[in-house]
Amino acid sequence: MFMQDDTALERAQTERGPGHERVTLRDGRAVCVRPVRPRDAVAEQAFVAALSPQARYRRFHMGLSELPAPLAHSFTHVDQCAHVALVAEAGDGIVADARYVCDSTGRTGEFAIAVADAWQGLGLGRLLIQRLAASARRARLRWLRGSVLSDNEPMLALMRYLGARLSADPEDPALYRACLAL
Repeated sequence: MFMQDDTALERAQTERGPGHERVTLRDGRAVCVRPVRPRDAVAEQAFVAALSPQARYRRFHMGLSELPAPLAHSFTHVDQCAHVALVAEAGDGIVADARYVCDSTGRTGEFAIAVADAWQGLGLGRLLIQRLAASARRARLRWLRGSVLSDNEPMLALMRYLGARLSADPEDPALYRACLAL
């Protein structure tokens, strides 16, 4: 895979990805949902650092206090085709991040999502998963799949609500595999 320069990536994101969308949440707060951009690296770092240890563990499945620089780069330099990434932004920066990466078959996207602690329970996770699913359908993917910690009841409940199939991960008893048919 060749690397594009930042300007070309941002132009591709504007042309191919979903645009900016203002959304009002259950409590009346508003966010802007938009594609992630290369210049979001510092904001992504701040978002991850501000998550509670539990929220970071639920997202990354390991004790991570901040994004290593190479990971921050890969999180923000996406093509919005094989790697689709959205952020929800409020006045105080990024408050949620959702993404999927296509597997080698081009039929499945591996998804991940994180919502800042103060923004959980407002429908933001559901909204972002639905936006990812819509993008995946347009790309003709058949499934979105993700690993969910067995104690992450809010995410498991969201996956059930969306009709995802949940199954125990045969390689790790602490995980469930969520499979959302598109």
